[in-house]
Amino acid sequence: MTIKYCRRRVPINLFHQGRSGKPGRPFWFLLTVLAIGLGACREPTVDLQLPKVPPDKVAVLVNGEPVPLEEFDTEFRLMAIHYSAVSEGQMRPIKRRLLEQVIDRRLLVQQAEKEGIKLTQKEWDQDVQDALREMPDDFLEILKVQGVSEEAWKRKLMQEKLAAKLVDHDVNSLVQITPDEVQDYYWSHLADYWKPEMVHCLHLVVQKHADLTKALERLQAGEPFTKVAGDLSLGQEKAQGGDWGEQPVDDMPAPYLQILRKLQPGQISKPFRDHFGYHLFQLIDFQPREMQSFEAVRQEILDELSKEEKDLRFDQWMTDLKRRSTIRVNPDLAPVVGVTLEDSNEK
Repeated sequence: MTIKYCRRRVPINLFHQGRSGKPGRPFWFLLTVLAIGLGACREPTVDLQLPKVPPDKVAVLVNGEPVPLEEFDTEFRLMAIHYSAVSEGQMRPIKRRLLEQVIDRRLLVQQAEKEGIKLTQKEWDQDVQDALREMPDDFLEILKVQGVSEEAWKRKLMQEKLAAKLVDHDVNSLVQITPDEVQDYYWSHLADYWKPEMVHCLHLVVQKHADLTKALERLQAGEPFTKVAGDLSLGQEKAQGGDWGEQPVDDMPAPYLQILRKLQPGQISKPFRDHFGYHLFQLIDFQPREMQSFEAVRQEILDELSKEEKDLRFDQWMTDLKRRSTIRVNPDLAPVVGVTLEDSNEK
């Protein structure tokens, strides 16, 4: 973290002159004021507080630093919140992968500490808010049910955010894709930037003929298709007002596409029935197949090339970090974390 200081001009003579030309306050007084100003400008940071680990609860040593079984257990329980249906045969490789995540994260946190990279209090507060915003309203209660403390969850989150800040600093910030590289990629991959023929339409489907009759009567009376579909249609069409948005014609079922090709923009089809029910369509338009311009896809290409380069550099950087590290799995707890005795000896 870069500590920002206020810029203040301080005279180098022992006693600076006041406006009258007479000696002013002594220099030590100015230094005191300046020190107070510097303290006010420094952004407060938060420290990662790792719990003490009893020897019999150490799952793995990462560069001599103990990682408790609890940290792996938290990883496993949080995974179970999102993936409840896991067979017994899948359990061991999943545990092995979770252990690797725990180890990698601890390596990154250790490296962040070496480089003096920290989270500011403002960053951390925002990280917690953002994480909770993406979770269900009862997420903290779900944690309790799963046997995960809020403290353990926040400790894991802080390690993840520290690791991300480190990677941004040491890897991602070094990636620079030039405009020429973006343009060269476009011209050498033109075939990827053909936009297929698209169709935009509104759709209504009902199962009862009586509902179809209601829909037709309301449409003939001049009600908007979106209003009628929002009131009467089944499935997602109801919530979307029947709007399917633009879709590639190749993704459209052949019977539906055949109906749409017979319509003019704004025209409503005759009823069509299949095993889903009775259908009505309103055509918005067809967009012909066309080549997307460089400007239309420039940002997409830049993002793609940047991501590829960042992933490549991170893999190389992480491989080197692991090569310089020492990892020892506790053989007594190896089966619990999905590691065989042979695996733990390899570490």
